[in-house]
Amino acid sequence: MFKKVLCFIFSTFLLLSAINVHADEQKSWEDEIIYSLMVDRFNNGDYNNDFDVNLTDPNSYQGGDFKGIKDKLDYLKEMGFTSIQLSPIFDNEDGGYHGAWIKDYYNTDEHFGSIEEFKQLVDFFHKNNMRIILEFPIQKEMGTDEIIDVVKWWINETKIDGFKMTNINAKPVLFWKEVLSDISSFKDNFYLSGAASNLSEEEMNEYSEAGFTSISDSSLVRPLRDAYSKTDVSASALLNSYGHSTSGLREAFFDNQNTDRYTREMVNNNTYPVTRWKVALSFLYTQPEIPVVYYATEIAVNGGESPDNTPMMNFRTDKEIIDYIADLGRVRNHQKALTRGTMELLYEKDGMTVFKRQFNSEIVVVAINNTSADQSVTLHEDKLESNKELRGLLGTDLVRVDNNGNYKIAIERESAEIYKLTEKSGYNIPFILSIFVVFAAFILFMYITWKRGKKLNPEEK
Repeated sequence: MFKKVLCFIFSTFLLLSAINVHADEQKSWEDEIIYSLMVDRFNNGDYNNDFDVNLTDPNSYQGGDFKGIKDKLDYLKEMGFTSIQLSPIFDNEDGGYHGAWIKDYYNTDEHFGSIEEFKQLVDFFHKNNMRIILEFPIQKEMGTDEIIDVVKWWINETKIDGFKMTNINAKPVLFWKEVLSDISSFKDNFYLSGAASNLSEEEMNEYSEAGFTSISDSSLVRPLRDAYSKTDVSASALLNSYGHSTSGLREAFFDNQNTDRYTREMVNNNTYPVTRWKVALSFLYTQPEIPVVYYATEIAVNGGESPDNTPMMNFRTDKEIIDYIADLGRVRNHQKALTRGTMELLYEKDGMTVFKRQFNSEIVVVAINNTSADQSVTLHEDKLESNKELRGLLGTDLVRVDNNGNYKIAIERESAEIYKLTEKSGYNIPFILSIFVVFAAFILFMYITWKRGKKLNPEEK
């Protein structure tokens, strides 16, 4: 009898935990949030491979390695990232801390660790449900077979999840059709991202149609940076950048190793980088393309041209942006409308922006106030749905439709909120009943325990 009661209580708790839990579908690449890092500049976990390290020279190795990345898995997971993208790790010429001076595509650079250590890193991340993507610089002299052979070797040897091919415009589209077709047939759902500077919309679509899983959207960088590096700026140019893609996924980012840091523009505009980054990241995490966050964004690192833009990561710093990224990651990872939904502009004026993301019946409303004053926006139910309410996902704001069919959203200056359109609040009868059942089961358990104790101690009165 005692065991039966324990089983009943355990089953009840399982039932309670299952209430209102949505079973996520298996993640596709459009559901990812990517953290991009330069291996040498992220974290030094193994001092035994510190060859040529000179911390006083930004053009020298700084000591980052595979062990250092492995040690920071929890740090990355807590911020909600689902994939990491590593700078090239192939064996490089002397001084190639950035990974661009490749001399051997079939070996790792000794400064980062051995191929066995990299395999351990991949396996460790996979066991923690995270994916690993490698940057693969394309050299003009490389032929079709050479690229295919290198990719297949790394898939077989290390079980990596994808490659980001850089300098893809060094080869024609027809070349890539052959290469990507072969690789795709070799491994299902292998991520093949393409990147090159100054690609036109037409070119990005052509590369997507050639077989790339996604294209790094460099055309979006300038509109993104212009929209949020200071307040009271219309986001219309940025919003007009969406909706032109005809095929494939895109990756959106603010900066990387080829640009100065976005924080530099914020500082030049005499604005507070922490607040600016929180507003900017609110848009990055709610727009349709895959968000890619470059390492040290979470500490608002400043820097100009290389190597000033890739300092060694500092983990002893303020956590305000880190915590905010974690909140954004939690929201994006649980809202399919933010990863797969359509995007519809509902309101925009001088930096106050409201747009709707919708996937099937799921609707999320994003309100970003990038102005120097508190703002309020009234949305009629015709733009959403009648007799519903908007529940804040970042904060606790709750917007109910009034008798005139209006949703009145109020947002403080330089802040944002992400709302889920839901049924009107009421009593959650299933939840209340489950609490009652658990409580009753606990009382029953205590009673049976007391009775058993009486039997074991018959002399007690």
